[in-house]
Amino acid sequence: MQQMHFDFRDIFRSTRLALSLQRIWIQFVGLFFGYLGYLVLTYVSFITSGIGLSVGWNKYGLLPCLISESPNWYSMIIYFIGVFWLVAVYLVTATAVSRATYMLAKGNNFYTWKESFSFAVKKAGAILMSPIALAIIIGLFVLGGAVVGWISKIPYVGELGLTIFTVIWFVASLVIVFLALVFGVSLLLAPAIIATTDDDAFEAVFQSFSTLWSQPWRLVLYEMLADAMAIIGFVVLAFLSKKAFIVMDRIFSSTMGADFMNISAHGMYLLSVWVAHSIDWINSICPDMSNAIYFSREFDPLALPGYQIAASYIFAIMILLIGSFIVSYGLASFNVGNTLTYLILRKKKDDENLLERKDREEEEEDEEDEEESSESDEKDENKDEEK
Repeated sequence: MQQMHFDFRDIFRSTRLALSLQRIWIQFVGLFFGYLGYLVLTYVSFITSGIGLSVGWNKYGLLPCLISESPNWYSMIIYFIGVFWLVAVYLVTATAVSRATYMLAKGNNFYTWKESFSFAVKKAGAILMSPIALAIIIGLFVLGGAVVGWISKIPYVGELGLTIFTVIWFVASLVIVFLALVFGVSLLLAPAIIATTDDDAFEAVFQSFSTLWSQPWRLVLYEMLADAMAIIGFVVLAFLSKKAFIVMDRIFSSTMGADFMNISAHGMYLLSVWVAHSIDWINSICPDMSNAIYFSREFDPLALPGYQIAASYIFAIMILLIGSFIVSYGLASFNVGNTLTYLILRKKKDDENLLERKDREEEEEDEEDEEESSESDEKDENKDEEK
């Protein structure tokens, strides 16, 4: 079992704990399948809205979005199904990362990525129902307010009744604001709560309420620190990866010559077209950092032989996969930080060290081990009797 301070110092370990092939791979697999579903459904929504594949691809590449278009209602439904799929897969993946981190913190170094995903998939209903339940409650409050507003349209009586009970409406609105905050907390911490407690959606909702109510400032400060550590870890890895790419490019350019230079340049052109919108996002958020971790110049298409064009596509796909691993590390750092945050806050508010508690999965494994050992003992006894 790893020793924890149960304060802000533990959050600084998030980037180091996330720098593991297991955690990065878990995050990458979830990112791949979640994004793939979103990509397919978004382009299906393009087709049903009359935009077409070629127009959508030329405009958006690998980062499509239907919101900026003028789609019909059923295209929007298809698109939001894709968004829901992306969010749902992310939450399940975050739970798998949190579970792997939790088991590592408990000293179980042999807990595999497959076991992490198996646990997260089994808990998918609880993971998704915790924010959905809160969203439904918020929706019911809003619907109730709308009904009161419609009733208040009754001349004289409605207006007087609405104003007389102003304090009640204000309190109800305050509850909606608090529920919205709890909804945000559940999106952040529900994966960590379920991964560390092996409990259900009710526990995730209850702990989201409890954490926000009893530890609001620690929650805000620790989440800010976890976010900062994830961003720093991502930027550092992206910077080092950019330098590694430059070293690789110069080595092969000096040995292979113009062939590799052409393949690399055209491959980077293809990649820049596929993710063009992300270049604009990074330049708008942090233009000074863009050159250090992303594209530092524009690339033009080259007229190359067919085999070099094919090699350029392969090169671009490989660089895209490397970039996906870098993004996965940043997300894994964020999820590890959330896991550590919840372990700390649970200790602060309930004086309970979750690392010392056995959950249901561990108890079931112990029971299976005991059954196997008892069966083996019985077999040994039978052999002795036969002798």
